[in-house]
Amino acid sequence: MNSKVFNKILCFSVISLALFSCGNNNENKGEDPVPSGERKYKTEKYKNTLKFHKQDGSEYFVGCADPDIYRDDETGYFYMYCTNTSCEMGKIGVKYDKGPIFRSKNLADWTWVGSVFEDSPSALDWHDKNAGVWAPCVVKVGKKYNYYYSLSLWGDENPGIGVATSDTPYGPWKHYGKLLDYKSTGVKNGIDPYVMYVGEELYIVWGSFFGIATTLLTDDGTEVFYGSDVKNHITYLIDDNTDGSMNVDINYEGSYIVPHNNKLYYFGSQGTCLSGVESTYKVKVGVADKFLDKFKDHNGKLLSQEPYGDTCIAPSDKVVGVGHNCVVKDFNDEYRLFYHGYDLNGEYPTERVVFMDKLLWDENDMPYVKDKVASINEEKIGPTIVDF
Repeated sequence: MNSKVFNKILCFSVISLALFSCGNNNENKGEDPVPSGERKYKTEKYKNTLKFHKQDGSEYFVGCADPDIYRDDETGYFYMYCTNTSCEMGKIGVKYDKGPIFRSKNLADWTWVGSVFEDSPSALDWHDKNAGVWAPCVVKVGKKYNYYYSLSLWGDENPGIGVATSDTPYGPWKHYGKLLDYKSTGVKNGIDPYVMYVGEELYIVWGSFFGIATTLLTDDGTEVFYGSDVKNHITYLIDDNTDGSMNVDINYEGSYIVPHNNKLYYFGSQGTCLSGVESTYKVKVGVADKFLDKFKDHNGKLLSQEPYGDTCIAPSDKVVGVGHNCVVKDFNDEYRLFYHGYDLNGEYPTERVVFMDKLLWDENDMPYVKDKVASINEEKIGPTIVDF
């Protein structure tokens, strides 16, 4: 196995998104403006919700769900990948992008820099042409950047997860198509990939409201290690606690795992996500001593048992539908929680938008954000970033 480290900065997917994919029209390819040995660092103030900017610098609205962020240590930039959305795609103008990549210096202001699928129209032909690209995850594997994504219809009986790779966080991308699906694995509603290193081995964690599964990938991350026998090599980190029918209030999706203080912390979302202002989405957390152990709450109860984990963030009277998070470590080793939600008093209250809040740790060493609700329109000190 190749030697690697948990380089997902905690969105560890943390993690970066992108810049200029496959011949798209952006001139700035992200060269390092400040060599790492000469860097200085700073903080800036920001307010939720996070901002998106066109190529000319003007601010505009972008609905953004299921954010995953990669921190590029070579350049100091951050890259964000999210579920398909409409955005300004460089010189192409505003268009529906199935694989948008945004870049930021400060984690608060984002500009489109590339697309995973724009120059590869046949890359998604392995599933239904009407399927959506949901909940991507990016991780550095050796010298490559691997982009994992869900490809699914609403109520899909055989959703799948695909993979593409690139030499940069922003493309161009080489597409490998399907990595796994329900028929090959038996994991019901198998979407929402999270990929991580455990020592030198690369694992995928996935699943949505019918248990959270994991299995080993090959060294380059483009195939399942056990091939056609993968069904016999799946471990459930969180058991399916339903009676066979989906129960979004007691199971999880949107998995994210963070190492902290020699333990592993599981973040997963429960509740309704696509009900607009009525959405009940929230993030619950659990902890384990090591990978492949069952995750438990601070009292030692399995996440598949009531109360189904400790609350990290929940809906408020200002922001609802808060979930599908990633976690990013800044340049001062502090954690930030990124997640989507509905701003009830915003200009687009029925659209999912991105939030960032500092991650804190309680007396039981369990993670949460202040007051366990989203901050909104409140000036805060942002993460430690490179002073470009």
